[in-house]
Amino acid sequence: MSKNNNIEDMLSQLITMVAAIQVEHKEMKQALEGMHQEQKEMKRVQQEMQNKIEEIETKAEERHKEILDRLTALKHDQDFIWEKTVRHEREIHAIKMKLS
Repeated sequence: MSKNNNIEDMLSQLITMVAAIQVEHKEMKQALEGMHQEQKEMKRVQQEMQNKIEEIETKAEERHKEILDRLTALKHDQDFIWEKTVRHEREIHAIKMKLS
């Protein structure tokens, strides 16, 4: 009888251990699923941030091009004004020479 009680006790302990392992496994699985959800959310946020960065870079590039275009136009205007000024100065000099 002692052997049977001993075996029954061992079986009872084994069943209790298996049940505890199953509960622990279930909890770990739930924790892992929660981590996966968090990871998915983080990836989504990261993608949103990447999209926003790309949008900002595109706007910055457009503004940069616009500024360069304006500077180029100002340079052309400046060149034109200088040419016109030099021509007028020559004409004024020629008129002064004729009047002198």
